[in-house]
Amino acid sequence: MENHDVIIIGGGPAGSSCARKLVAAGLDVLVIDSHTFPRVKLCAGWISPPIWGALELAPEEYPHDLWEWQKGIVHFRGRRFALSQHGYFIRRFELDNFLIKRSKAPLVEGHHVKKIERVDGGWQIDGQYRARYLIGAGGNYCPVARALFPEREPPCGTQEREFEADPSEIAAYRPGLDGEPEVLLHDDLAGYSWNVPKTNWLNIGGATTRAREVHPAWRRAREFFEGNGNGGGTIPVSARPSLDKMKGHGYSGFNPRHLGSCFAENAFLIGDALGLAHPTTGEGILPAVLSGVVCASAIIDGAPASYRSRLQEHPIIRDYRVLYRARTWAGKLFKSGGDSRLQRSNIYARVVATLFGSQFGGKPLPGQGLIGRAMDLRKLAAERRREHTG
Repeated sequence: MENHDVIIIGGGPAGSSCARKLVAAGLDVLVIDSHTFPRVKLCAGWISPPIWGALELAPEEYPHDLWEWQKGIVHFRGRRFALSQHGYFIRRFELDNFLIKRSKAPLVEGHHVKKIERVDGGWQIDGQYRARYLIGAGGNYCPVARALFPEREPPCGTQEREFEADPSEIAAYRPGLDGEPEVLLHDDLAGYSWNVPKTNWLNIGGATTRAREVHPAWRRAREFFEGNGNGGGTIPVSARPSLDKMKGHGYSGFNPRHLGSCFAENAFLIGDALGLAHPTTGEGILPAVLSGVVCASAIIDGAPASYRSRLQEHPIIRDYRVLYRARTWAGKLFKSGGDSRLQRSNIYARVVATLFGSQFGGKPLPGQGLIGRAMDLRKLAAERRREHTG
């Protein structure tokens, strides 16, 4: 039996960032992952500028391929909008390997966790490893989340693929510069599809909050990116057969309710295991890293139960809460899939595409502060009503 201070299940951005901070503080940490690094990870690789602060790393210090972009294209309801934004793309194959090595934590690879037990006030894994603290960082299907925490709502569905292609052909077909994304926002606002050129790599796929509709949504997106079979399109003809073998996975987008199930009996959930992906874009790397760092800080400070409140009050997570609420309100105001005169207008399409595109740069919504204050007032009023009725 190996004894440690902390065991982390999952060595992705959440687990490795958490491990790095804990190791730096002198704790005995073990990371267990079901894969062997470097590993293939389905992910478009979106990262917004705040990621560098969370990683305590400057972009120029990142030793692998990095695509910085200043402009992107959003297609919505038959219209095309070129938007000035700012973000980055990476390859998860490289990023995850870099982060786990950077953590300096011992790593057990290729181990599929089967049994999690509470023993003598600590946590025991498969009768082999024991620790006081257990952290679930194993993504949407994390064994810690499945064994110890309530089941979340059905995840979003994706179909995507990253593959190599001829760089000269990619350059000839792409609608913008290298690394500049092309996005098709679905008409029903339930998801979007993307085509991201990364020099000699293409990352192409689609995601929708209605997982059962992901396959027809992807078929429509593929036809769009390939030019509806009319000889146009923004995907090289030689690369198109690769799209016959798409791969699917699921992830849970941010919901404020998820924060209520992030900690119990010295067990924690971070990253996709908790369901923290950006409520509009689905960017998961930033909240994964952020939650890992916040969790580690709570443990280091000897206040593990404060993890929930620290996460809730973090400025970025607070922004996510506002965005989630704003999206909910907008969905009620403009019913998804509606066909009103307003929703057929160019003004509506431009406003929606612009607001959507702005989120890839990590910028707050216009008026987000007012929305946040309105949420606070509603919460305060609800608390007072409960006190009065009680």
